[in-house]
Amino acid sequence: MTAGRHDALVLAGGRSRRMGVAKLGLVVAGDTLLTHACVAVQDARRLVVVGPPDQPGIPSRAIAVREDPPFGGPAAAIAAGLSGLGTGAAERVVVLAADVPRAGEAVPVLLAALDAEPDADGVVARSSDGHRQPLVAVYRTAALRSALAAHEPLAGSSVMRVIAGLALTEIDLPDDVLADVDTPADLHRITEERPHG
Repeated sequence: MTAGRHDALVLAGGRSRRMGVAKLGLVVAGDTLLTHACVAVQDARRLVVVGPPDQPGIPSRAIAVREDPPFGGPAAAIAAGLSGLGTGAAERVVVLAADVPRAGEAVPVLLAALDAEPDADGVVARSSDGHRQPLVAVYRTAALRSALAAHEPLAGSSVMRVIAGLALTEIDLPDDVLADVDTPADLHRITEERPHG
């Protein structure tokens, strides 16, 4: 129903410091974290993966770009992803961290919620502690571009600060759906929760 009406950015450029290894190649429920993220947005018209271009698992259809500077943080990565889409970007863009293995359950909910909120600049997931998850979200592309431009330079900038002025709807989603993998303990917990994947 929403196929072809949105583009997607998968942010895959972190250093994985707390994991100690390149975490996006780690396997959860039979696929790498990067593969889970890309499958979560498989209905997107176009997909941009932001991060090192030599990462295994980047789909052949994806546009691979790098944030400037490398490891400049998620705000810089979002800007690089939008630049990768160019002037022909879809009206909506899904923004997804690559380390949320169950994000595929969140994406259709977010897209449907934005369909239902024509005046909103975007829809962000919210965890049970009330925190917005700006990297599990869908935005109006033009509004997101404007917010990023207003906060340049973006290297090291907080995404929360960038989006603070946008009219965003928050959608409560289960914590296990929003769980990311930052540490070996996170990986163990998620693997234990999904032993049959």
